[in-house]
Amino acid sequence: MTPTTLNIATYEASWEYRVAWLLWFCSAVSLSFIQAIPTIPAAVFLCAVLLYCALFPLRAYQAVTWSFIPWAIVLFGALSVLWSLDPARSARAAPQIAITVLASIMFAQALPARAFIAIIMYAHLASVVASFFVSGVFGAKNSFALQVAITLMSSLWVLLDPQQPRYARLIGLLALLSTPPMLSAAGSEGALLTGPLAILASIVLFLSRPLHPSARLSLFWLGFLALALTLSIALLSFDNPFDLLLSSIGKDSSLTGRTVLWSHAWSIIADHPWGGVGLQAFWVEGNSQAIRFWEMFYINSHTGFHFHDLWLEIGVELGLIGILIAAGTTIVVLFSVWRWALRDPRPESCFFVAFVTFVLLRTVGEVELFAQFGLMQMTFLAALYYAGHAQGGQRTPVMPIPQTC
Repeated sequence: MTPTTLNIATYEASWEYRVAWLLWFCSAVSLSFIQAIPTIPAAVFLCAVLLYCALFPLRAYQAVTWSFIPWAIVLFGALSVLWSLDPARSARAAPQIAITVLASIMFAQALPARAFIAIIMYAHLASVVASFFVSGVFGAKNSFALQVAITLMSSLWVLLDPQQPRYARLIGLLALLSTPPMLSAAGSEGALLTGPLAILASIVLFLSRPLHPSARLSLFWLGFLALALTLSIALLSFDNPFDLLLSSIGKDSSLTGRTVLWSHAWSIIADHPWGGVGLQAFWVEGNSQAIRFWEMFYINSHTGFHFHDLWLEIGVELGLIGILIAAGTTIVVLFSVWRWALRDPRPESCFFVAFVTFVLLRTVGEVELFAQFGLMQMTFLAALYYAGHAQGGQRTPVMPIPQTC
């Protein structure tokens, strides 16, 4: 056993590792049910984060000072309280998002990537299994399909990772065998199109391990250019190719009313171009425009909902500046993860390649990032940490590891 392997094994036997594993497990599993019962999962998550901060305050300090990138959108969102249409809502949302960002980085610092990924698999799998016994765990088929897609993605790379515990790989095998039919039966075209595409990209990258890093990079750019050329030919060869694609998967050209939402979002951005209406200050009771859309889409509770486009949602809340910050953060994450995987296509890096690619493809149609108490947001930021940490030549946690005699 090499000194590095012994060092990692010593750390994983330490009480800090076990506490971090347990608290991240509790957080992830509870947040996977937040759509069904918002209050209890959020309370469990907050208690886990506060307990971890109390036990290991240096982790919190390291998470805050590690990089400015994850905090940029949080700080601008907090600043939007000054012009928000609902200052109280914005003032509450900003610290909630900040805690989510803090927890993402803290747990990523505390756990090796393979442990983080395995817990992601357990959390999403738990909600999928629960949905067969308890109705209402997911509000819509798209939410269920998202959980299934992430379960499929994570179980694949847990199974292919020889460093994972045997029980984790067995669970991964069972999940991998059962989730493809579920994803197909869910009937969510978005997850069905983007999920397999992201997984395929990560598998191709993993199979390129025998190649030299420069050859992998060349292969990546050739694939990217081929895809761009194919899309260009499709745009030039067909009239309204987007409508043809929608009709081929059974969708109408309005995307079930989403084009109406998008058009209205653009008009709001035009009226509030720089700072938007304030962090999470649009979908609130008392806003006549929000009420109109709630009633249009038969949301009688008058809670939740969004513009079904990440960039438009951020544009409405935080204006063009918010869009630039969010786009910059997303580009940095995507670039960092792909660079990591191209240099070292291990199961961990390939999982995060699949995940960030999947998330990017879903930004036009869904709103899953830059919000509080979301596993998608937390996994996305963890990808940034692990990629940056790997580029620094380290694969073990940054905290000092106890040495044995």
